[in-house]
Amino acid sequence: MRNKRPHAGFTLIELLTAIGVIAVLAAILAPVYMSAQKSALRAACQSNLSQVARGFEMYLSDYNGCYPCIADDPATSMNEPQYLWAGIKWRDTFRKYAVIGNVSSGGSKRMILACPSDPNAVGIYAGTSYAYSASFYMEPDQVDAVADCDYLRSAKYSSATPSLPCTPMKSSEVKYTSKKIMLAEYWTLHSAKITIGWYDDASTGNDPWSGERNCLFPDGHVKLVPTKSIHPATSPVVDRARLLPDINLTTNGVHGKDID
Repeated sequence: MRNKRPHAGFTLIELLTAIGVIAVLAAILAPVYMSAQKSALRAACQSNLSQVARGFEMYLSDYNGCYPCIADDPATSMNEPQYLWAGIKWRDTFRKYAVIGNVSSGGSKRMILACPSDPNAVGIYAGTSYAYSASFYMEPDQVDAVADCDYLRSAKYSSATPSLPCTPMKSSEVKYTSKKIMLAEYWTLHSAKITIGWYDDASTGNDPWSGERNCLFPDGHVKLVPTKSIHPATSPVVDRARLLPDINLTTNGVHGKDID
């Protein structure tokens, strides 16, 4: 009578070896996957801004080279509040020039004005990740005249009858089309810490000069810009003690530049 051969199987050592190999591979591939995922989100964000750039081109064509202001008609813009910053109102002016779409809390539908890496875009800042520089709707001397005050909410700039009214700049007035930032992400969405804003400082425990942001320039190109490479603003704002990387207060406004 022939003896039955035992069923072949894995020994404990072989199982532990296989598990160890899998763990090593996972440790190697996980950072690669995370890096690829971040790169994909960053690319999607840059694609959004490229679409916005095309919308700006159409707007400039319709309004004789004038950049978006509060009113659709630049001639009447001085009768409107100036609060365009961070998408509070400029998005509505821009709406017909791009397929903006909807934003859902689940993130299944994202509009082009919301970076896919932005956890804050739903519900605040009018659903917008990208801030529109005030240098494009304030005269250069107005920008340079801003003193230590919160110009974003001050009645001097954003009331129904502002003493420094909204003035649309023309594309011909931009001297450094590849150096002056037109739109930029408020948050450092593509860095290790994604909740650092322009106006953070020691009082918030964050360094406003850290991280990097996707930026759109008047010549239409989009670039990931390290915050530390942005020139300091003309003056401190929001009661901060030091100059910040604020593209709204670029020295000389549209005649100046934010990066070298």
